[in-house]
Amino acid sequence: MPSVDLAERAIALAASGDRNGAVNELVDAAGDVDALEEARDLLVRRIQARSDDYEATAGLTLLNAAIATAGPKAEVTWKPKKWRLPR
Repeated sequence: MPSVDLAERAIALAASGDRNGAVNELVDAAGDVDALEEARDLLVRRIQARSDDYEATAGLTLLNAAIATAGPKAEVTWKPKKWRLPR
């Protein structure tokens, strides 16, 4: 789904009362985190242009929840720090 349609869908779903269902629908419709992030960027620009756009704010909240649900797009490899001094 294109990011413009995804942003509009997030705004429409924000009016519904089922937040978890709306988040799951956005994740399924997007397919990947990149599409969700592009839609989020569109709504951020819309809010920057008009700060009293509460529909866009509600849609942005859903998109942020969907991004958190979808998880990170990059695998992070963490290694513990090697201490130089004895502990």
